[in-house]
Amino acid sequence: MQRRRFLVSAAAFASASLVGTASSAKAQTYPGRPVTVIVPFAAGGVGDLTARVVADFSSNKRGNATGVDFRPGAGAVLGTAQIAEAKPDGTMIGLYSVSPFGTAPHLQKVAYDPLTSFTYIAAYVYVPIAFYVKADSKFQSWDEIVKFAVDHPGQLRWGTAAVRGAAHLATEAAFRKAKAQTTFVPFKGGAEAITALLGGHIEASVSSDFGPQLDAGQVRLLAATGSEKIVGHPQVPTFAELGQPLAIEATYGLVGPAGLSSEVVDYWNTLIGDLQSSPEFDAYLKISKGGRLYWDSTEFTERARSTYVNLGKTIKELGI
Repeated sequence: MQRRRFLVSAAAFASASLVGTASSAKAQTYPGRPVTVIVPFAAGGVGDLTARVVADFSSNKRGNATGVDFRPGAGAVLGTAQIAEAKPDGTMIGLYSVSPFGTAPHLQKVAYDPLTSFTYIAAYVYVPIAFYVKADSKFQSWDEIVKFAVDHPGQLRWGTAAVRGAAHLATEAAFRKAKAQTTFVPFKGGAEAITALLGGHIEASVSSDFGPQLDAGQVRLLAATGSEKIVGHPQVPTFAELGQPLAIEATYGLVGPAGLSSEVVDYWNTLIGDLQSSPEFDAYLKISKGGRLYWDSTEFTERARSTYVNLGKTIKELGI
């Protein structure tokens, strides 16, 4: 920080210099205090892993105590509102995903504005959202499950990680296009939906939380709800390839309340850059089936805001 200089006595000059030095030291020691990363989903899903890989890297590699706090509810809107309401000092930031920022505000009343309530810090991964069934399910393809839904109205039960989220809307739009009547079952997080699926309480789940179960041979992928192929599974069609009305991936990043300082933003951008070249991030990608990306604060802000606006137009056009 540049010191102010006055033509005053030596004592006054020394005092001003000390104040300037203290301020500079404070700016250079962020975080200085423990940091909490709010996850607006239940523990156990890919959102958990995505926030934790950053928090653990900050704690273990930077020595800055960083924890993860799960605050699910209202389709991830509750925790997202708490991020917006936090003090802009960098001690509380949160996880960005498309659902509470891009879709939910168009479908329900929320206590924040995606255009003005947040500082978009950096985005660092995309994870395909898959439509999947149990490995021993009779359904072998997307076409088969759609045909069943058309022929047996209301009998197909499916769930997602967030009500009114991107996965919910994309799948609902696809079923509407096929004129299929299904039964949607809400859950607080992807882990809960998977538990219900494996327990036989629903026939299908749509989320980005499928990685561990896929590796364990417990689920079968029928489609990806976006435009990107699932790594290692090129045979699984995407919603874009199937010509569905809405095709979108799960993009994750860090956000904070509006007004975060450049020091806070720079800290996390630098950390994420280092994280992405680490063995820890490679291990995370293997589990989550995610793809590496990096949007700095400027690009992330532009993309997040345009996503919110464009999804609003699509939702209106679909009549959802």
